[in-house]
Amino acid sequence: MPVDAPRPGRPPSLAALSAAWFGHAYLWNGLHAIVLPAMLVGLAPAAFKATTLGGLTFVGLALAMLTQPIAGAISDRSGWLGRYGRRRPWIALGTAIDLGLLALLAISRNFLMVALVYAAMQIASSFAEAALQALLPDRVPSAQRGRAAGYKNAAQIAGFVAGVALGGYFASRGQITLALAAAGLALGASVLWTVLGVREQPVRKKARLALPTLSALRASFHIDHRAAPGYGRLLIGRGLLMAGFFALQGFAQYFIADKLRIANPAGVTALLMAVMGAAIFLLAVPTGVLADRMGRRPLNVLAALLGAGATASLLFVANVWQLVIVGGLVGAAAGIFMSVNWAWAADLAPQEEAGRYLGLSNVATAGASALSRLIAGPIIDGGNALHSGIGYDLLFFVLALAMFCGALVLAGTPETRPQPSQPAPEAIPPLGPATPPLGPATPPLGPVSDRARPSEDDAT
Repeated sequence: MPVDAPRPGRPPSLAALSAAWFGHAYLWNGLHAIVLPAMLVGLAPAAFKATTLGGLTFVGLALAMLTQPIAGAISDRSGWLGRYGRRRPWIALGTAIDLGLLALLAISRNFLMVALVYAAMQIASSFAEAALQALLPDRVPSAQRGRAAGYKNAAQIAGFVAGVALGGYFASRGQITLALAAAGLALGASVLWTVLGVREQPVRKKARLALPTLSALRASFHIDHRAAPGYGRLLIGRGLLMAGFFALQGFAQYFIADKLRIANPAGVTALLMAVMGAAIFLLAVPTGVLADRMGRRPLNVLAALLGAGATASLLFVANVWQLVIVGGLVGAAAGIFMSVNWAWAADLAPQEEAGRYLGLSNVATAGASALSRLIAGPIIDGGNALHSGIGYDLLFFVLALAMFCGALVLAGTPETRPQPSQPAPEAIPPLGPATPPLGPATPPLGPVSDRARPSEDDAT
């Protein structure tokens, strides 16, 4: 494991450290799996509902993918409201904006308004989540990060189950406003627990916060393969696995309605997500603890192969109970993967830039989610136009193949970085032209599909 610099103060309660993830998981899983598909039924043409959903979520998640590393770098260096620490002010600000936008979403009555509010929520959440991610490596030694990541994952899965269960309950009754109100309550209460329950070292308050330069923005996406060897490979493997998990979640409701032809698809989707969530929840902490003892790579590869096999078996599902069984297997794969992979990322990230590097891990997550939804929609609608239900078969085959490729990539990724982490500075220079760049200069950003791509040295 990496060598850690001493951390001042007593380690925080893992429950308090993880609580905010419950609210964010409640919000986004309920929104993507239940609320958005239900809202779009009346706002998009029926023949293109999957493509519309995929396009909308692609744009929003692409914004999150671009925002997270920048937001992480800002929380690393800004010192805004520094008496409360580096991270908590940004967590509170992003969450407050999210709560206001949820109220706007509840009164949105056309597709354009829904799309604009959804995109703004992605940006606000990116600032909150980038800072929230960096709290764990800031406050938890590397030898305990598997356990801490297990708590984080358990909180996320509890939020996932609650979000899709209550979202499904309200959506099946046409009560979208109540579904959004419940999401706001869960988000606000859980973030408040983290903000009040975790203490940080104060950092110097800055007189002003200058806008970052273009070179600093570019550097926010750079991976230094010497400081974080293997981090690029880890992001590629993560992206391939998360693409499968997110596409399955995002289009489950349409699969249940169109292929299985089951009445009340929102309610059955909620049941499926609850089963998947229960499997993830039960495995989150035990696999995190196991990863502290036996390493990150073996469990990640196991999860990837299990996910690929379970996804391929969806080709043969013909009823609800078969779907529930397969959903449990997919949930088990996701539970093992998400706990252990996040701990792996926290190990490899340089501590002094934890916010930026863990923001890059969300580039892989959000990028995979965005691209998988963008591609999945046309695959489903195009295949179904040829023959009813064949679009879903094509999708499951592609996703299983992607997960298998992810297993191969992760099998060649190193587990630890050799350099000891450095303590986070207590006084951080302001962003702007007079500050050192956030990292080595890189070429200008390319197409969306290239934004999470590592350097050539990392990819070998």
